[in-house]
Amino acid sequence: MNKTIIAGMVAGLFTLPSWAAEVPAGTKLLPDAQQTYVTNIGAEPTTIDPQLVEEDSGSTIVNDLFEGLYTLDANGKTQPAGALSYEVDSTGTVYTFKLRPEAKWSNGDPVTAADYVYGWQRAADPKTASNYAWFIELMGVANAGEVTQGKKSPDELGVKALDDHTLQVTLKNPVPFFLKTLAHYTTFPAPKATIEKYGKEWVKPGHLVSNGAFVLKEWTPNERLTAERNPHYWDNAHTVINKVVYLEIVSETAAYNRYRTGELHYTTYPLEQYKQIKSQSPQELVSIPSLSSYYYVFNTQRKPFDDARVRKALSLAIDRETITDKILGQGQIAAYSFTPPIVDGFDLKKPTSQLMSKEERIKQAKALLTDAGYGPGKPLEVDILYNTNESHKKIALAISSMWKHNLGVTAKLNNMEWKTMVSVVNEGDFAVSRYGWNGDYNDASTFLDIMSSSSSANSGKWFNKEYDALLAKAHDSMDAAERNSLYQQAEQLMDQEAPIAPIFFSVKSRLLKPFVKGFPYNNPQNIVYSRELYLVD
Repeated sequence: MNKTIIAGMVAGLFTLPSWAAEVPAGTKLLPDAQQTYVTNIGAEPTTIDPQLVEEDSGSTIVNDLFEGLYTLDANGKTQPAGALSYEVDSTGTVYTFKLRPEAKWSNGDPVTAADYVYGWQRAADPKTASNYAWFIELMGVANAGEVTQGKKSPDELGVKALDDHTLQVTLKNPVPFFLKTLAHYTTFPAPKATIEKYGKEWVKPGHLVSNGAFVLKEWTPNERLTAERNPHYWDNAHTVINKVVYLEIVSETAAYNRYRTGELHYTTYPLEQYKQIKSQSPQELVSIPSLSSYYYVFNTQRKPFDDARVRKALSLAIDRETITDKILGQGQIAAYSFTPPIVDGFDLKKPTSQLMSKEERIKQAKALLTDAGYGPGKPLEVDILYNTNESHKKIALAISSMWKHNLGVTAKLNNMEWKTMVSVVNEGDFAVSRYGWNGDYNDASTFLDIMSSSSSANSGKWFNKEYDALLAKAHDSMDAAERNSLYQQAEQLMDQEAPIAPIFFSVKSRLLKPFVKGFPYNNPQNIVYSRELYLVD
């Protein structure tokens, strides 16, 4: 097998890349001085380091400041960005990428293959302590597992620079979704000289060097970050937005009010405003299916959640339809499995718990809890952790009420700011926590693999050898039907063991000013690249 894809160069001349959105002829743009896009990222990012970031607020900024081998178009399909082309050998394990020679860092230095090598090695290196180190192993890169475990040095990772503009990646085995992973920020290049000079402070304004369409100019903690257009970006000629302001507004009510005054262009809003907005300003409402699952994770290393009967009982007692239809009501889908139904090539089968009636689920939940030793004489008490947010609070209140009414379980609610909650969950200092997972790429493995024993994203520390074996076999299979069958078995096993309680498949419901154009309505990963937007008069 030998396959080559070439994009962006025709007879040595630059052409508009296929993912770039051209401004329609005749469009009346706002003047350059007014091309400032203001978005609400909802919380202070834990970091904007591509190899360390792990949440929405940080990744939104990282995807503007940096760029990898691939990017996503308006339909969520991968397209060449830092790479011009690739070839794969007959074994399907050696990929050779030709890099874009005109790509530069924001300080004017060329982006080279060595920058990608450094970024990937840095992500896998245990010394970096990246919670996304597992992603390099998931991609199938040779020696990734040994490197992340400290058994081999980072320079033994299966990635090397053949010359300044040729990158070679060697996989352990053929991986059917490998190319899809290359738009993810963990795989972005990293500026070695800058990082070695400033250490952890390299991401600060004035220090940070980036290779994307924008460069960081300001960071006021718990208030805002500001980025301006990067004149050294290889496709700067097609960028219209000159400045991006990322506001850190935690309160959805406050964000909604600032949106209404015109201070904000794109934001979440309070749930109770949905019907009014839909009735009065439907043109400003963006509600699209998302490659995202909302769930509660159980800390399986803490009693009584080391007992599958307790976990299963609590999961069964959640009335998901009440949450999606009456509390949220924005088009969310009740979830009894982890992988969203819109994932490419995934035939979602209803798990056993979904095929039961509500009454049957409650009956089984009571029996399981009794069998685990809990009841009127020994009531179960549970702590629910969630990050400060009005919607998360409403969901937590509803679930605590369901557990009390259906099982006699008393739940105590504990809310924290996002950065604090991430730290607490990563340290395992919780009982039950609300969580959400946005697909890193469009394949079932992006969800199911985080529940494997080797994944640092497995926050509940659920370890199951049968599950790991199913995922490992699916990872190496090039047969779509076989992979789908293995994924179904993995979902069924999770339904039985209940390491998490899936609650709903998300929709991205936001407010967007009508004069903001270029929005990717058909991207299920809901990644918004500011370089694709433009403001009209």
